[in-house]
Amino acid sequence: MDTMRDWSLNAVAFAFALLAATPAGADAPPTCEGKDLTHAAGLVAAREKRTDDLIDGDGILWRIEKPGLAPSYLYGTIHSTDDSAVALARRAAKRISGASIVATELGSMDAVERASISASILTTALDRDHDTLEGLPENDRAGIETFAAAQGFPSQFAHHLKLWFLAILTATPSCETKRQALGLPEVDQYLAETAKTSGVKVVGLETAEEQIEVLSSMRPETAVALLSVAAREPDTSDDVYATMLRLYRDSRPAEILPIADVIGDMSDDERTAQDEFIRLLLTNRNATMAERAAPLLKEGGAFIAVGALHLPGKGGLVERFRALGYTVAKEW
Repeated sequence: MDTMRDWSLNAVAFAFALLAATPAGADAPPTCEGKDLTHAAGLVAAREKRTDDLIDGDGILWRIEKPGLAPSYLYGTIHSTDDSAVALARRAAKRISGASIVATELGSMDAVERASISASILTTALDRDHDTLEGLPENDRAGIETFAAAQGFPSQFAHHLKLWFLAILTATPSCETKRQALGLPEVDQYLAETAKTSGVKVVGLETAEEQIEVLSSMRPETAVALLSVAAREPDTSDDVYATMLRLYRDSRPAEILPIADVIGDMSDDERTAQDEFIRLLLTNRNATMAERAAPLLKEGGAFIAVGALHLPGKGGLVERFRALGYTVAKEW
């Protein structure tokens, strides 16, 4: 199970929306539902093991200051169309009007650019000449086929999608995928468009190609483990998503990490795969984001908005910006 995609990786979200494209005149947007996992058994011990990851874990809007510079802001996003998440983005966007520049993961893109990225991702993820599930144990193959069918993907199509892409599909509930396909405003998109409307320059800290390179480097064994869990526990994605949204509203995004450690009936190998994926998504990307944000902070007045799980932890952006000599304090 991947608990991370909704906090990060906009490029793949575009591809989800394209795959789940909904015709005009469709019904009202679906509402995502799931169980609250914030009281799962074993959380006390799990939090203790995650001490380093939970540093600065309370807060999604941070003020960045250094004498002689206009303050900058760091905002943790969640790549979601949920009304409550977008409402928080509106609150944070009040800081954009006075900003000198806005930086998001991928910058500002129009519908044509997003469609182009989606097509590029699908081209990368599609293997027309090989059965990507061939060679897997029968139980794993059957489970992945069942999972893909539940997401609305024909079996033969699933057999030609690379394992890393199939694994990413496990992270977003079908309800959210359908909402994105309807073109509902998503947090990062809303912030970028608000900046453009306000006449503030928008830049990206990464490229779509870089994000896809990260995902496509996932080991097949890791992808199979994530897919096996999703196929075996199909309701978990809804529950994790609902819990992530609650934590986001409470400004406690990092709490999803210990929760992910204790939920579900996973083997040690599957837990290891989950941790490996978390490291893949965060560690190196945090370093890249901090390096590219540094010149913006040096000028002052920047508004930086990236996936919320890039902020906390020893290697998170809050600590990295402090290491550059800035005072970084939580606003909310």
